[in-house]
Amino acid sequence: MIKVVESCNSREIAESGRFDVKYFYLGEILDKILKNFDVSPLINYTKFIKKGIFDLNSRFYRTSGIPFIRISNLKSFSIDESSMVYIPLKNHQKEIKTKLVPGDLALSKVGKYLGKIGQIPLRYDEVNISQNIVGVSFDCSDEVRKYIFLYLTTPIAINQIIRVSKAHNQNKLTLPDIRNLRIPMLSNEKVRIYANYVDDITNLENDTFVDLEKLKNELSNELGLDTVSSRKSLTYTSSLSFFRKDSFFTPEYSNPLYNDIISYLNENFETVSLGEICSIIKGDEVGSANYNVYTEKGEDHIPFIRTTDIVNNEIDNYPDFYIDPDIYNELNQDIKEGDIIFSNDGKIGQVAMVTDFDKVIVQSHFRRIRLNDDLNEKYSTLTQEYLFLMLSLEKIGIFQSKKFTVIQSTIPTISNNLSQFIIPILPVNRIVELTEKVKEIFKMKSDRKKFLTNQKQN
Repeated sequence: MIKVVESCNSREIAESGRFDVKYFYLGEILDKILKNFDVSPLINYTKFIKKGIFDLNSRFYRTSGIPFIRISNLKSFSIDESSMVYIPLKNHQKEIKTKLVPGDLALSKVGKYLGKIGQIPLRYDEVNISQNIVGVSFDCSDEVRKYIFLYLTTPIAINQIIRVSKAHNQNKLTLPDIRNLRIPMLSNEKVRIYANYVDDITNLENDTFVDLEKLKNELSNELGLDTVSSRKSLTYTSSLSFFRKDSFFTPEYSNPLYNDIISYLNENFETVSLGEICSIIKGDEVGSANYNVYTEKGEDHIPFIRTTDIVNNEIDNYPDFYIDPDIYNELNQDIKEGDIIFSNDGKIGQVAMVTDFDKVIVQSHFRRIRLNDDLNEKYSTLTQEYLFLMLSLEKIGIFQSKKFTVIQSTIPTISNNLSQFIIPILPVNRIVELTEKVKEIFKMKSDRKKFLTNQKQN
């Protein structure tokens, strides 16, 4: 589509240092929309808007301590914790000026994640942020803060961010760009209504994460996975017959850290492989020429889910790219509520379950896992929710992923070996109980997605 700029003010060119169509074309659109509102810059509502810690060496990263949010943790309005690292308290205190607390915002200012915004979750007392993130701490009423967060997730706000971004080697935002983002203010009554919705969204996000993690820990303890004295060693030996069994000749395949857990499960529980009970279907690649970003997609475009779009065991409904519905219909992936999505390549072991709100296309690096209709009576009590929960445990899903990982060209993959993953089978009453708990959690996840989408559209 050809974009025409109707007018271009010489004074604005001089003040902005810009002479590109994107800046002035989006400026015209935004001016037409925002002229009907009382507008103030973002900085008027904040305590500070600052860049994160500069040049913190990765040797300070820990598995516990103060959460350290990096740009890859920023997803659609939340924080992805699958790759979260932590820093020691003394490093955090040294950089206390960039401390953020629940309700504050973290905004990406560079690269392909430009404009991604996440709210610091309720489950953290405080966090710190990396140099490619801008932290926004508020100095206004709670209701206004929540309204601003919701506004910053809308296409109007995202287009503001895209408009002022500058491309050198990569797109980036400066602090003045962010401080001067225009915030249109609504009536007190409407602000209060939107703030209440943000409360619902925030509480649902936190509750589902906490409840699912609690359930995982409970199940891991019940299985006794932490009691297995796995040997973590740089050197180990294996027999030739072990390699011949699956024609696998990689160090990780023989790693006792993973094999001790598998042996423990086989010796202490009835187990079954996924290949015996499930259909495992590969996703599709649609070609980057068919990608549409959020601000350019049509209302009927379908989210295209890549391995970076699994967030805290759920599908991100606001990913980087969207696909034309004709391609969705042509592929006919038949993804439905309860299906398990498992990343087979790249960032291996990411697992999510589809909610009733998810209408998506998944890329070829995923496998869709679904229980067979004609299950042997022996396995007829198994459910999608139960399989999901087992695969989400690190010592079952991730350990088996690492065992079977190989490198094809430069991309890690488990190839066709997902079918060999084993799942322990618990008594029927326990399967039913776990299934109901997972259903309840994913009902809440679905409700959150509906709340968020409805309010963004309003």
